[in-house]
Amino acid sequence: MSGPLNPALEGNPLSGYLKFAVPSIVALLAISASPVIDGLFIANYLGVESLASVNLIIPVFSLAIGIPYMFSVGGSVMAGKLIGEGNQAGACDIFSKTIIVGLFFSLVFVTCGWLGSEQLFALLGAKPNLFPLMHDYFNTLLWFIPVETLFIIYYYYIRIAGFPALAATAIVIGVVTKIAINFLFFAVLGFGLKGAAIATGIAAIVMLAIMLLHNFSAHNWLKLKLVQTNWKDMAHATYNGFSEFVNEVSSGFVTFVLNLIVIGRLGIEGIAAFSVVSYSLYIGLFYFYGLSEALLAVGSQCYGAKNYERMWSFLKIVTVLLVASAALFSALLLTYGDVFIGFFLDSADTGLMDIARGFITILWPIFIFMGLNVVLAGYLTSVHQPTASLIVAVLRTMLLPLGLLYIIIEFFTEVPFLLAITAGEIIASIVAIFLFMKFKPSKI
Repeated sequence: MSGPLNPALEGNPLSGYLKFAVPSIVALLAISASPVIDGLFIANYLGVESLASVNLIIPVFSLAIGIPYMFSVGGSVMAGKLIGEGNQAGACDIFSKTIIVGLFFSLVFVTCGWLGSEQLFALLGAKPNLFPLMHDYFNTLLWFIPVETLFIIYYYYIRIAGFPALAATAIVIGVVTKIAINFLFFAVLGFGLKGAAIATGIAAIVMLAIMLLHNFSAHNWLKLKLVQTNWKDMAHATYNGFSEFVNEVSSGFVTFVLNLIVIGRLGIEGIAAFSVVSYSLYIGLFYFYGLSEALLAVGSQCYGAKNYERMWSFLKIVTVLLVASAALFSALLLTYGDVFIGFFLDSADTGLMDIARGFITILWPIFIFMGLNVVLAGYLTSVHQPTASLIVAVLRTMLLPLGLLYIIIEFFTEVPFLLAITAGEIIASIVAIFLFMKFKPSKI
C-alpha cells in the first residue's frame, strides 16, 4: 500500500471512494477521448471514407483489448480480495500470471491479424475500395497490441496496489502526447491513417513507461515472477473477469452488426454519422466504467476483509454519483448535440446532420440505464459473483440488443432500429437490480 492507511478499508468512506474514483474517472475519460481525438483529426483532414474505415475496424480491436481486460479485471479483483485478507504474496503471484498469459494471447492476436487482414476486412462488411485505408490503420496499430496489453494489466494492478493517481497521470499524459503527435502528423506532415495508428502506439508506450515508475516506490509489492505454479487460481480469475471480456467483445460485435445495417441503409455517410454519435456514448460509458472500477477496487478489498457495512457506504455514494451524472450527460447531449456533431461533420451537409440528430433522439435516454448496468456488474464482480456479472454483461451487450434488432427489422420496420440498443439497456437493468438484491452485501 502507499501508506499506513488503506482508503478502501479505513477512514471516511466518501474520501476513500473518491481516492479511487477520481483517478479512475479522469483516466477513463482520457481513454474515451482518444478515439474522439482520432475521429476529429481523421474527419477534418482525411474525410468521411477514412472515418468510416476506422469505425469498421473497431470490433476487431475490441477483441484484442477485451482479452487483457478479462485477465486484468478478474486478476486484480482476486488480488484485492487477497490484500483484504493480508496475503500480498498471493496477490503478487496473480499479477505475474496475468502478465504471462496476457502477453501470450497478444502475440497470438498479432500473428493472426497479420496473416489474415484482407479476409478480416471483407468479413467486417468493407468494400474493396476501403481496404487500402483499413490496411494503413490496422496493420500499423497491430504491432502495438502487446504494449497495449501490458498497459491495461499495469493500469488495473497498480490501482489495487495503491497507486490510482499514478495510473491516471500516465493516461492523461499519454492522451496529451497523442494529441500533439496527431497534430504533427496530420496538420504539419500530412500523414494518413498510418499516422493515427502510430500516434496511438506511441501514446501507449508513454503510458506504460510512466506506470512502471511504481517499481521505485518503497510500498510497491508488484514483483514479476516468471516461474509460477498452481495456475488454477488464474482460471478462476479469468472467469471472474469474463464479464468484462463479454462487455468489450459483445459491444464490438454489436457495433459490427449495426455497421452492416447502417451501411446497407444509409451508405458510408450513415457510418460517419453513427461514428460521431457513438463517440458521445463512448465518453459516457467510460465515465461509468470509472465509477465501476473504483467500486471494484474498494469492493473487492471490503469483501476480503468481510467489511460489509463499509461496502454499503460505497454503494450509496456511487448511486448518487451515477444518477446525477447520467442526468447531466443526457441534458448536455440534448442541448448541445448539434455543436458536438459540428466538430466532425460539415454543418452545411444538412442530410448528414439530420441523420446524426435522429440517432441522438433515439439514444439519449440510454445513459442512466447503461450506467446502472455497468456499476452493478462491477459490484457483482467485486464480490466474486462472476456468473451474475456475466448474465448482466451478456444481456446488455449481446442478447437483448441483437434480439431486439432482429425483431424490429423483421416485424416492426417502421420503428427506428437503434431503439433496440436503448430498450436492451432498460430491460437489462431490471435483471441487474434483481441480481444485486440477491447478492447484496447483507446476503454475501
